[in-house]
Amino acid sequence: MLAVDQKSLSRSVASPVRPALEGVQAYKAGMTLAEAARLAGRQDLSKLASNENLLGPSPRVAAAVTAAALNPEIYPDPYCETLRAAIGGRLGVDAGRIVVTPGSEALIDYLFRAVLHPSDSVLLSSPTFPAYQIFGRCAEAAFIDVPRLANFDLDVPAFAAEAAKGPKLLVLCTPNNPTGNAMTAAEVEAILAATPTTTLVFVDEAYREYHQAFDAFALLDAWGGPWVSARTFSKAYGLAGLRVGYGVCSSVELVGYLDRIRPPFNVTAVSQAAALAAWDDVEHLERTVALTIAERGRVEAALDAMGVERVASQANFVFLRAAAGPDVVATRLLHEGIIVRPTPVPGGWVRITIGRPADNDRLIAALPAALAL
Repeated sequence: MLAVDQKSLSRSVASPVRPALEGVQAYKAGMTLAEAARLAGRQDLSKLASNENLLGPSPRVAAAVTAAALNPEIYPDPYCETLRAAIGGRLGVDAGRIVVTPGSEALIDYLFRAVLHPSDSVLLSSPTFPAYQIFGRCAEAAFIDVPRLANFDLDVPAFAAEAAKGPKLLVLCTPNNPTGNAMTAAEVEAILAATPTTTLVFVDEAYREYHQAFDAFALLDAWGGPWVSARTFSKAYGLAGLRVGYGVCSSVELVGYLDRIRPPFNVTAVSQAAALAAWDDVEHLERTVALTIAERGRVEAALDAMGVERVASQANFVFLRAAAGPDVVATRLLHEGIIVRPTPVPGGWVRITIGRPADNDRLIAALPAALAL
């Protein structure tokens, strides 16, 4: 019997996958608790890597989840009508302009697939959330990337100049992930004023609850073109593990196109019930956000006292320069039981979630040694 050369055989078989995917890097999520426990050799961990709300969701969520789980044999509401009505009622938006998704990443996926043809242009500003590049490259889009300023603020004049050329899709992330800085209303207005109404504007507001300085919907409506704003229950509402996000769109018609792409039962009954319970508990949300912002200020004050370079964050995390190297600092902190997120941003930067007060105490105590050269 002739021996089979497996390497030669694999080379001779054409890949069934679209060539565009060959250049796409899969999203790399933060370290899990199980992985961190194995690497650190300890179980007492503070997970400050993924911008989760460690204060947890509303106490009402547990009862809502338990009740929703009693009938797992029944499909969930495919249109999330009760949740959309609740969101629309508080935001003053027609529920028909709202689409609910399993996390805001799914909304990015649906929107990019609905809008982009191969070679269509996407305007963004790096460093920012990597999902835009991932889903855009899957759609074979071409990117126009306007680098951010030294402090990671958006270069508004340069960005507006590119916006004026009429890209197919324009992406704004405020507060920006991973840097944490937010745009002002004047900056958004300046960009929209330069943007033709043939461009679709996507505003990622995943961290909006921590920075509500202006009404993005009003600015977008006044501009007059097609737009989508993405928001999520994963951050301030504490439901990251249940995967619920939503988008507010400029028109009911745009939601109709997204409905053609999204799976019909894309948000589970348990997740819908949890999101509704969390949405209705405004007092819990406000307490959680206020404590997180106060704790962020405490961590930032400690960083300033150490002379550490950082960005002025408006989110539930801090973004700081690690002169010793982001991977070195992350490893040192992991040995102290603290999980943080090293980033590939040039200059050596680490993103650290604001946790519970005890987590932040632990972080502040461990940072001087972890950051030492």
